[in-house]
Amino acid sequence: MNTLLREEIFDRLNLSRDKVLDEMALLSANQRYSEHAMEVEYFEKKYNENFNSFDEKFRKSNVSYEMENDWMAWKFAEEGKNYWTSLLKDIEK
Repeated sequence: MNTLLREEIFDRLNLSRDKVLDEMALLSANQRYSEHAMEVEYFEKKYNENFNSFDEKFRKSNVSYEMENDWMAWKFAEEGKNYWTSLLKDIEK
């Protein structure tokens, strides 16, 4: 995009380059949070429990290959959700 055109758009929308970058970063962070949260919700519905309960059962018994894969994906999703939640809270401060 032409620099002059970009600057005119920013000016007409009363935006600064920094404000636009901040908004884009916030949108990206919210998107990442949402992706992880949706995956956590999927597994909570699939197993009808939260990750901590599933993790306890997982560690105490022999599980199927599918459950092991789900455990890894769910753990990653939980960690990602927690990370982005924390980051978004810090941004709001």
